[in-house]
Amino acid sequence: MRRISNSSPSAKTGTRPGKLSAGFTIIETLLAIVIFLTFAGIATYGLTQGLRSKRSQQTYLELQENLRTALQQITQDIRFSAKVGPWNDPASGCSHPNDACSLSSKLALLVNTGKVTSIAEQIGNAYNNSTQTRVCDARNIRRNNLVLIYDGNSYKLVTVTRVNRNRVLSNPCSQTNSDVIRHNNDSISGTWGNGSAAFKVQLVTYRLIPDPLDPSRSVLYRRTGAGATPGPYSGIVAFDVDGLKFSYGVPVNPSAASTSIQRLRFFDSLSQAASALGSGYTANPNGSGIYVGSLVRAIRVTLSGTTPKPLRTGGNRGSYKVSETVDLR
Repeated sequence: MRRISNSSPSAKTGTRPGKLSAGFTIIETLLAIVIFLTFAGIATYGLTQGLRSKRSQQTYLELQENLRTALQQITQDIRFSAKVGPWNDPASGCSHPNDACSLSSKLALLVNTGKVTSIAEQIGNAYNNSTQTRVCDARNIRRNNLVLIYDGNSYKLVTVTRVNRNRVLSNPCSQTNSDVIRHNNDSISGTWGNGSAAFKVQLVTYRLIPDPLDPSRSVLYRRTGAGATPGPYSGIVAFDVDGLKFSYGVPVNPSAASTSIQRLRFFDSLSQAASALGSGYTANPNGSGIYVGSLVRAIRVTLSGTTPKPLRTGGNRGSYKVSETVDLR
């Protein structure tokens, strides 16, 4: 009789009973977990740092874009400003934020709306404390509009209180066939000369104001209108702006021919420029002497800002500065 052997896996493989022939030990498994967690931590840290760097870069790019857009808005208004140049009203005292004064920290402009009409007055006629002006076409002028009146020698800014449209448009413009704009609160004096005209303008001022959401920071504010209430299109131009500076370039020799190449000297305000040029010049467009604003040939604008938060944990805020000199000639 053949004898059947009682074989077992341990007998065949030569391993001890109770020991697995395949797989990992507990120590090997723990070591693998530690290695995996280490690499996962490194990858997570790298990803987190990458996201932080991306956010910081995006914040910095937003600051740059804000300042560039703001500078573009300012330069556009400067280029469309009336021939009188930057506006200045020292009679107001220039102490109130809404005063129309051109200083190192604030710029006031009379932006031309493109609406202009000739004056219907006889050249050589004098006028004294007049509260009305005859013009050839007042169809685009309304009550409360700002009008810059040029008599051929000087500029007067008036607020329209009433418009009388009397002209028969089919007939030539004359003193007897003209429209009348009344400015009862602004009397003007002078003598009518060549090129007399009335320009419909909009007063625009730029300055910094506290951020409505964070008073510790500042924003660039564009205001229109001359009254206590801001006019249309007033509002914040850019956030995170903490530096704003204007300087005004006037010829070193203002009496030189306008066609010649002139060196410019920059001043921080129109009042400073008038003082440097001498007694024959004034920073008041309604004063006696040559209004220095009409001599300004370039305005230099400088904007600087910082990011609202540090660019990196424990780091410094990002800063950026833009500057441009706008030629008015």
